[in-house]
Amino acid sequence: MKKKLFLSISIQISIFLVIVAFMPVAIMMALNTYEKQQLSMMENSNVQQGRLVSSALSAKDRTSVDVEFAASFMHNMNNRFDSRIRILDKDGTLLFDSAKLNHEKKEEMKTEEEEPFLYRFYSYPIRVYRRYFLPPKAVSYDSADFYSDKTVFDGDEVKAAMAGNYGAKTRISSGGQVSVTLYSAIPIRGNDDVIGVVLVNRSTYRILQNLYELRLDLGRIMLLSVIVVILVAIFLALRISRPLRKLAKQTSECADKKGTIRFTEFTGQKRIDEIGDLSRAFSSLIERLNKRIKFSQAFSSDISHEFKNPLTAIRTLGELLENNELTNEERTELSQAIIDEVTHLQELLNGIRNISKIEAGVYEGGESIELISFTQNLIDRCKKNYAGTDIKLVVQNSFKKEETVVDSNKSNVREIIVNLPQELLEIVIMNLVDNAASFGSKVQVLLQADIIKDKTQNILVAVEDNGPGISMEQQEKIFERFYSERKESQKSNHTGLGLSIVKAVTDSLEGEIKIEKSQSLGGAKFIFQTEC
Repeated sequence: MKKKLFLSISIQISIFLVIVAFMPVAIMMALNTYEKQQLSMMENSNVQQGRLVSSALSAKDRTSVDVEFAASFMHNMNNRFDSRIRILDKDGTLLFDSAKLNHEKKEEMKTEEEEPFLYRFYSYPIRVYRRYFLPPKAVSYDSADFYSDKTVFDGDEVKAAMAGNYGAKTRISSGGQVSVTLYSAIPIRGNDDVIGVVLVNRSTYRILQNLYELRLDLGRIMLLSVIVVILVAIFLALRISRPLRKLAKQTSECADKKGTIRFTEFTGQKRIDEIGDLSRAFSSLIERLNKRIKFSQAFSSDISHEFKNPLTAIRTLGELLENNELTNEERTELSQAIIDEVTHLQELLNGIRNISKIEAGVYEGGESIELISFTQNLIDRCKKNYAGTDIKLVVQNSFKKEETVVDSNKSNVREIIVNLPQELLEIVIMNLVDNAASFGSKVQVLLQADIIKDKTQNILVAVEDNGPGISMEQQEKIFERFYSERKESQKSNHTGLGLSIVKAVTDSLEGEIKIEKSQSLGGAKFIFQTEC
């Protein structure tokens, strides 16, 4: 069977929210990275062009820039530069401007064109943020060029080049449209001194135009993504809300007004997410409640049946006692029979009380018990009722598998400390030993504990006898209430509740009880295991 990929609802929603939240952030980060890379490439290009011109004009024997040579060089290099190049003397006065070659027109700022609605729609929040929360960076110039109306070039980048260093400056100006211009200044050297400056500048308008087109394309992608996200959100909402509504309706209809369970199967049990877990939990809960109801109904029926026979016998014996012709000996026998029936009823009531308390969870928590001494005391009590039965206690080392018969002083074994409800443990051991002693003349009680770092993890109590044993058919019924395979002469001393009480205790402790054939004695072997 192909294993399905498990994606819980929380993971599905988390993935959905991450995609929704991260998509715009990722787009903005990508655009910023792209813009930085383009600006860096543009600046590098300016520097390379400026250094080429600076190298051509620099000479050791010169004290000033050769204007004729500069003009000739720039004419020869015409159309090979994509930046505006100006040559300045050491005082910052303009000597040559590449913008004048071939009557080249200066790149003017374009007036703002009508933007598509989609671009204005998704960029509106960014514009509001920049307008009201960011300080203004643009300076209003007559044109995009910082030096358009100046006769002396005195910008910071020019001053840095005059001092013999590389200078760079990015200026933002506002005209018809915000423009960003990159300026790079490279010194021209001669006679071991700076004799001039090559000023290279280029507008980032083309980069901004590319970014504008890229944002527009990304806006279309985002719009499509938002539509997909909305559809996914609707799908997830229906995938979660509809099954929950159906579960709510089914839970209200799974039982009638009288409390009778109608069904235990709920929708969504085949799902592998939290709704499937919830559906399976509802089914398990209703099944347990249904079993509990059936148990209570059957228990009431069994009690009435088991009480009916002793009560009928007591009534009959009482009527016989009214006969005046009875001898004293006959009256004594009838009185004793009544006492026996009353005793049997008391034992039935005690058994029923124990089962009810166990099922109700009255026995909670545990206490420290010395298991070997505790079990030996219970065995000594049972020996009083079965004087002719040989009952011995054996302790087994779970690691070495060695068995040790406990002596009278318990000095040959190490005590086992367990943490369990004492009354429940007493019920289990007493009932198992009493049951074994009533069928066999030899009984062995085996104790075993797995101890790790002085803490008992698991205990085992095995009780076996040399009786007739239990067939496979009997094993299926042996833990039922009031079930017994005893002879009629023995039934008066046993209620048929002992093993059913043991099973109830085992379930209460979340342990295990099983039946095997005793290999050493040949009879039945009951094995009780639980963790503590």
